[in-house]
Amino acid sequence: MKKRNAFTMRSIRNKIILVSKLAGVLLVISYVVSTRLPVHPDISLLLWLGFVTLLVLGVDRLMGRFISEPVSGLNRAACRMAQLDFSAPCAVDTGDEFGELSASLNQMAESLQQAFAALEEANGKLEQDVAQKQRLLAERKELADSLSHEMKTPLSVIRAYAEGLQDEPDEARRQAYYQVIIRETERMSGLITTLLDLSALENGAAQMRPERFDFVDLL
Repeated sequence: MKKRNAFTMRSIRNKIILVSKLAGVLLVISYVVSTRLPVHPDISLLLWLGFVTLLVLGVDRLMGRFISEPVSGLNRAACRMAQLDFSAPCAVDTGDEFGELSASLNQMAESLQQAFAALEEANGKLEQDVAQKQRLLAERKELADSLSHEMKTPLSVIRAYAEGLQDEPDEARRQAYYQVIIRETERMSGLITTLLDLSALENGAAQMRPERFDFVDLL
């Protein structure tokens, strides 16, 4: 495999070596040919210098195609990716190390796109969770405020009927007062139980279920 790669153009090193060898061979051949031309030596030298100039330009063009252009393409793609722009993949396809690097950049860009998509999805879910937590906190506060306010009503009723019992001689009315006091006491017990449930919710010992609380019945 290594011997085969030494004679292929799938390596930047092999490309540079091949171009350098060809340029050296052409340079020697052109010099030999120019010295044997049936012209004046000065003209022969000028012709050889012209050929050398063309050869240098050709080598420069090949080096630009093999190295400069792929590096520029990789640099442009890397700059786009650095700005989180994955709209266009890297188009360097030279079949050598630069082509492999281009494929790696495109694979990295695809992985980053997937990671960003997953991150956006996680952020959206987090925002929904935060909104739900805020809603639950608002509901708990509203429930606590309502229960605290409603606690005053049964206490006032119990006190009023208890004071009425002291001066009420009629036994039937006294029994009615007892029933009212018992009913309001039960109502107070229900409110206290709800407050205990609310405390458990705030401590994380229980979870809120909408059907657990009936505001109409309690209030």
